[in-house]
Amino acid sequence: MLDSDVANADSLLHVEFYISEEKEYKGKPFVRIVVPGDKTNIVEQPVREDHKERFPRQWLYFQMKQNEQEGESLPGTHLGEWHEKAPDDLTKAQMEELQIMRFQTVEQIAMASDSQLQRIGMGGAGIRERARMFLTRKNRTDASEELSKTRQELDELKAQMAELLAARKPGRPKKEVEET
Repeated sequence: MLDSDVANADSLLHVEFYISEEKEYKGKPFVRIVVPGDKTNIVEQPVREDHKERFPRQWLYFQMKQNEQEGESLPGTHLGEWHEKAPDDLTKAQMEELQIMRFQTVEQIAMASDSQLQRIGMGGAGIRERARMFLTRKNRTDASEELSKTRQELDELKAQMAELLAARKPGRPKKEVEET
């Protein structure tokens, strides 16, 4: 065993998989390996099998993002929406970590079992509780918006009905009954 294996030097690297936009390689997966703090030491090249094996978490995350972009996602509130609307509840790093663990929606986290939370690690129960609170707030907001929309439609219908009644002409004259 090498000394570098003990320290796991790869864990100190910033590794990012992406789809190339350059003419020659357009649409091909690439890897960018950066040594933080050293802007002169950046490796960018097409993905090879050894990259996938060396950086399995980053590769899995890249594949999950690709699947989402292709429309393969579960129904519910996506984690990205939760992060955008409540960044104090869910940081970008937490979101990415949850996605690596195959959580895609807030509902999945809110309904997670205790054994699933153990895999998340410390703070898992807190994340589940924040997910539940976020969904409660979201549902209340959605319900109140739906109620106000329905009330507005009802008011419009009442105004139309009043307008129609005001414009109504009397019907045909009443029939006179002759007495014999």
